[in-house]
Amino acid sequence: MEESEAKKRSNRKKIKKALIESACFLAAGLIVTLLSRNVSGFSEWYAGHIFPAFPDTLGRLMSLFPFSVFEILIYALAVLTALYALYFLIIVIVPWWRGYVKRAASRALCFILLLATFCFMMMSLTCTVNYSRETFANLTDRQMTMAKKDGLFELCGLLITHLSELSEELSADGSAPLSLSGVDLHKEAREAMKRLSQDEKVLSGFYPNPKPVISSKWMSYLNITGIYSPFTMEANYNNDIPDHYIPYIICHELAHLRGFIREDEAGFIAYLACRKSKSAEFRYSGAINALTHALNAYRKEASVEEYAELLSTLPAQVARDFWVGRTYWKQFEGKVAEAATMANDSYLKANAQEDGVKSYGRMVGLLLAEYRIGDL
Repeated sequence: MEESEAKKRSNRKKIKKALIESACFLAAGLIVTLLSRNVSGFSEWYAGHIFPAFPDTLGRLMSLFPFSVFEILIYALAVLTALYALYFLIIVIVPWWRGYVKRAASRALCFILLLATFCFMMMSLTCTVNYSRETFANLTDRQMTMAKKDGLFELCGLLITHLSELSEELSADGSAPLSLSGVDLHKEAREAMKRLSQDEKVLSGFYPNPKPVISSKWMSYLNITGIYSPFTMEANYNNDIPDHYIPYIICHELAHLRGFIREDEAGFIAYLACRKSKSAEFRYSGAINALTHALNAYRKEASVEEYAELLSTLPAQVARDFWVGRTYWKQFEGKVAEAATMANDSYLKANAQEDGVKSYGRMVGLLLAEYRIGDL
């Protein structure tokens, strides 16, 4: 069965249209990226005047859905790809449909091109450009402090003392891991971020509802605790992980939605938001995750004996939650997690975060500055 000449002309027009649209998407993404990396002040102007339109409109719309639209779109794309592959196989096999093979292939290629360039444009407009903006430290008159052994020891001590007080407030004796039962996670996370924005005006704006991912356990295999979707303006989080991670992770992803894409800054903002929360569980989550980063930094500077001595001062609840966290993540160790970490490392380095995945730990410098530890 052969296509008519009219159908061929129509198909050529559709291909031409798809190529023009793809070129426009690609150009828009490239222009914004190049401006952000080469024109001083552009990224900050963009972050203050253009970027907020995305969470305020698209984010507000997606917030109406109780599930992660981004996750559903991934599943839909996988199903669509499988169905189209089956369709293509059928028209190749069935003799009287072979005349449609060329058209089917061209349509598939056009769709892939349109999708790829559109995603590139959205990634550039809602994520990449913000990697070049002013740092949160500069915008809030903070000065990041270099991590030194004595300063790190003092920081760990302050966080441990705070966690000890929070454990008493939670009536937690370490007999069970932290539980978030009874905590309205989504409402409290949004309120914590809004409360923080009263002091830190650069964080003002609309915060959409966070979204738990249906396939959270699979995220753990990829060593992922949260995902900011630049395509749907959603803060997605892994709700399979132990509870003491979750409030901090949600606030971390919400920080990305205010245009702070660097991981160390999002982590520090998450800590500040949790600290502002009325929920003791949120304050505990922020402090224990901050302590994790501080301990990791201190371990590199201290002797084995000094590090062990510091760990011996941990409150029973914190020691319990650390053990639960280690036990949880141990089951997901393997090549898949390593590959995912390497991919994330490469992505971060490609976006001017030279430390790659180590940039998560750079929030320790911000924590030192926050507590005025070291030379300021």
